[in-house]
Amino acid sequence: MGVRRKRVGKAGQPPTVLLVEPRADDLERTRMLLGEAGFRVVPVTRFDAAVPLFEVIQPDAVLLAAQAPDYAAMQVARRLKQLSRGSVPLLYLVDSGDAGVYQYCLEKGQCVDVAPRAGSGAELTVKLHAQLRLKAAVLRTAAGEEEDTALALHDPVTGLYNRPFLLALLGLEVRRCERYGGTFSVVAAEVSGWSAMRKDAGRGMAERLLVYSAVVLGQTVREADAVARVGECQFAVMLPGTPAEAVPVMLSRVAARFESARFQVEGRVVRTSLALGAVSFPDTVGTPHQLLNAAQQEMRRTREFRRLAGAMARVSV
Repeated sequence: MGVRRKRVGKAGQPPTVLLVEPRADDLERTRMLLGEAGFRVVPVTRFDAAVPLFEVIQPDAVLLAAQAPDYAAMQVARRLKQLSRGSVPLLYLVDSGDAGVYQYCLEKGQCVDVAPRAGSGAELTVKLHAQLRLKAAVLRTAAGEEEDTALALHDPVTGLYNRPFLLALLGLEVRRCERYGGTFSVVAAEVSGWSAMRKDAGRGMAERLLVYSAVVLGQTVREADAVARVGECQFAVMLPGTPAEAVPVMLSRVAARFESARFQVEGRVVRTSLALGAVSFPDTVGTPHQLLNAAQQEMRRTREFRRLAGAMARVSV
């Protein structure tokens, strides 16, 4: 049974968060922190109660405490994503000092974002607000599109968001961070070898490569991230609540996923790769256009560095 889509934070009502935390002290502490931040919290200690309760209350977001050895939170996250069709933001809560669990969530957590389980709660509330605001912006724009009062959201070839809509989302995120604090990152990506494939195999085959790359990229990032096609063979991703120090892990995950991917052209396997670059706010500031351009400049610098490194390696051999 699917979950009926619900508006984020109905007028006059705080957004509802389902909190699944087996440790009673942490449950109460997190409940109080979120309550003070303006959320309505429905707490529960048992993971097996999370799915039935989710179907009844239809929350705006879900927090799941992740811990070894069973990682029950991930099984619940998988089921909730199926029920909501990815429309309800999820976050794992992880002990700040447990690097093993944090890494496990990044690698095996189905692209669900991670927030610290203890501390002041500032990072958790910032990430929650970022995901809910992004969801609300998408729903508002989608409603406008249905009424022919807004530009189309999606790129016609890949089905991803298009450049104008991504820039609009970046503008919203900049204003939110300037007002409430917080951070986000922008990643630029370019499909290697796309121009050569278009020349050799034709535009139709090259567009198939773009669609394939869009699917792989969409499966690799988190559900809270916004992926868009911003150029002929270029993509960009907005990462809400992601500081600069967390970006290398994400870039490594995306690069590894593309290295292992395979695309077939007339029975021949073609390996794809991405040139990647990123900037983070507020380390880099500017208009949405300037932030996207800065990420693309970082991508070009990285691509040139790798080209030169490859050339030097061949010369040394």
